[in-house]
Amino acid sequence: MGLGKTLQAISLLSYLKVYLKTPGPFLVLCPLSVTDGWMSEMANFAPKLRVLSYTGEKEHRRNLRRKIYECMNREVSDAKSIPFDVLLTTYDIVLLDEDFLSQVPWCYAIIDEAQRLKNPSSVLYNVLKERFVMPRKLLMTGTPIQNNLSELWALFHFCMPSVFGTLEQFLSAFKEAGDPSCPDADKAKEQFKILKYVIGAFMLRRTKSQLIELGTLVLPPLTEITVMAPLVALQKKVYMSILRKELTQLLALASGAPNTRSLQNIVIQLRKACSHPYLFAGIEPEPYEEGEHLVQASGKLLILDHLLQKLHACGHRVLLFSQMTQTLDILQDYLELRKYSYERLDGSIRAEERFAAIRSFSHNRSKFEAEQNAAFVFLISTRAGGVGLNLVAADTVIFYEQDWNPQVDKQALQRAHRIGQTNHVLSINLVTEQSVEEVIMRRAQRKLQLSHNIVGDDVLDQEGKEMAGAEAGDLRSVMLRLHMLDPAEVTNEESDKFDRNELTAMAETIMAFRNEERSARDDKFEVKPANFLNEFNVVTKRGPESIRLDHILDETSYLEWVEKFKEASQINHNPIFELGNRRSLPEEKHLKAEAAKKKAEEEKLSKWETLGYHSLSVKDPVSAPDTDISSDSGAVHFVYGDCTRPSKVSPSEPTIIFSCVDTSGNWGHGGMFDALARLSTSVPAAYERASEFVDLHLGDLHLIEITEDLAKGGDSPHAPQWVALAVVQSYNPRRKVPRGSVSIPDLERCLSKASYSAAQKSASIHMPRIGYQDGSDRSEWYTIERLLRKYAALHGINIFVYYFRRASQS
Repeated sequence: MGLGKTLQAISLLSYLKVYLKTPGPFLVLCPLSVTDGWMSEMANFAPKLRVLSYTGEKEHRRNLRRKIYECMNREVSDAKSIPFDVLLTTYDIVLLDEDFLSQVPWCYAIIDEAQRLKNPSSVLYNVLKERFVMPRKLLMTGTPIQNNLSELWALFHFCMPSVFGTLEQFLSAFKEAGDPSCPDADKAKEQFKILKYVIGAFMLRRTKSQLIELGTLVLPPLTEITVMAPLVALQKKVYMSILRKELTQLLALASGAPNTRSLQNIVIQLRKACSHPYLFAGIEPEPYEEGEHLVQASGKLLILDHLLQKLHACGHRVLLFSQMTQTLDILQDYLELRKYSYERLDGSIRAEERFAAIRSFSHNRSKFEAEQNAAFVFLISTRAGGVGLNLVAADTVIFYEQDWNPQVDKQALQRAHRIGQTNHVLSINLVTEQSVEEVIMRRAQRKLQLSHNIVGDDVLDQEGKEMAGAEAGDLRSVMLRLHMLDPAEVTNEESDKFDRNELTAMAETIMAFRNEERSARDDKFEVKPANFLNEFNVVTKRGPESIRLDHILDETSYLEWVEKFKEASQINHNPIFELGNRRSLPEEKHLKAEAAKKKAEEEKLSKWETLGYHSLSVKDPVSAPDTDISSDSGAVHFVYGDCTRPSKVSPSEPTIIFSCVDTSGNWGHGGMFDALARLSTSVPAAYERASEFVDLHLGDLHLIEITEDLAKGGDSPHAPQWVALAVVQSYNPRRKVPRGSVSIPDLERCLSKASYSAAQKSASIHMPRIGYQDGSDRSEWYTIERLLRKYAALHGINIFVYYFRRASQS
């Protein structure tokens, strides 16, 4: 991983096309996040190759298909009739457009991150194998096996089905080599020797250790540190609340009748409590405002806070990985609180935004220390950005959450520790001690230990576990080790006291690891912040031989813990921390504020009625669903076009056009202002009249119904339409820049009102991409996109975000 597979593949294509005069065409499949990197490397190292990026929206791909089809159906048989030498696309698009792409007779196919083909039953595997014509294939992967020998067979069978027959034949021939519990160690060793000899003819494998030993590769040191974070009081109470709620399942496990699905759900909930209790609805105190409570509510976030302070002060840059996008949301709120600059990449980010974020983070590498205006942190979900990316601009990798499969985290680490990196790389794993996370970490160490014992490196993992989750054996092991948490400690207030000096000393010691002289080998350490001022509790682990394994499931200890937990639950039951119950503001203060607000509102309405003014400002929604946001009926869609002509996207349904304005009361010119004025003169008139009656306040949403006949513009006159003017920017003529930036809290209020109104009217919302034209900070758009998805799901509506394509761009 990070040793130049992409460049080797490009060299092969260039050799085939330029030197051997192979006509092509060639197909390259890769993850969406790395398509931009492929295009860049192709342009740098093989400029003679004509490369077509077959990605993008449906309409764009349709135009590309039309162009390709026209070229391929010309009478000229010359290879130049095809408008490309290399077609670059993604796995998902191959499945979407398989009917077209499978018609092309591909001369050679290169599949990047080929571990996607490890499951021979997957749709992707079978579509490529059965429908596509590609007689020659090159698979590229840093982890040919992540779980078992079946995956290795799947890759080789995909390439050479005549050589590597059925799975049964393969496993029968190498049964002992694939079984880590085989009693005949000598036979297993011999079989694996034969297997390595057989696949050696078909696999070109390079590891960092090999290349460094040969002197052909020089990489800076890598230090891996596991920081054991304690649970704070709130986390402990949430953690115990989950266990109390699932006590029936825990007793069932004690009786030997586990339900794998139920156990998996319990483990997921416990992992959320370890990450941050605000991942559960009703835990965050109202009113929902940013503040230190966000940091103090999680032991891991407390430690991360001190680490980032030191890293930022020293000019380092950080890749911050998390498993759950909801956790990324909390980390993003934290970065906003501390005013740290950042980029974000997860599965919901559009391709254009991904590429822009990666380019911005990488290109500003040399400027960070001097200007301090480049992104300090790159927030990444492990699944979306853990493979294929080159992010050597960062020299620190922090895992806020770990994957069940240690190979996934190792791949993510290689985004920074790879060719091109010039700094000592520090990898920090934040793990909650005496919790489900520590058990998962120990299991991961065991998997790597078994891998090392079998093949001598950290690549093969013989434990049979699906990458997306955990098997019953893993889950049972995790649940049986719940006795690591002492229920009595939940009420121990002393255990929750953090000494700021201790955390600072811990952060300084971790930073010092980067500066100490190390051996040529990569080092691993385990750090506990407890009593750090008095004793450096650091356990050095050099190589896999020092990892302690526990092969026995201690069911006796688990049964004792269940009984102890039942007793503690009866004594310490606190309904405040039952998940789903939302705490309210003090009743007296709430009633007083409501009375004052009501009186002021009555006086204002009386004055307006006398003057003949009727406000179009939408009131706050009466109530919002008090549940987790998980609706599938609403969605955010990204399209090209003019949002003031929504009938092209939603021809027969009511629509709301959402636009941002300031508090000045002066209708602007150009862009959305002119488009809305053309749509109806009532829109600027309503805005200016609201200003006249002092009815423009930040957070107000004015909903204006369009009554003109829209047929003259090509729109249907039958579908009702409204324009929602969101007052989200302040205006002060005395400022150097009179118009302020978009206020995110006020924008959220407006989105809440607009979404609620849309749901009441069965309408969809259409809006421009906020900040797209004025080059606003991309991190601001990440926050806005989160809000759009939140309210689309909350109210079950469709929100369409428009990218305006000018005539010269089409």
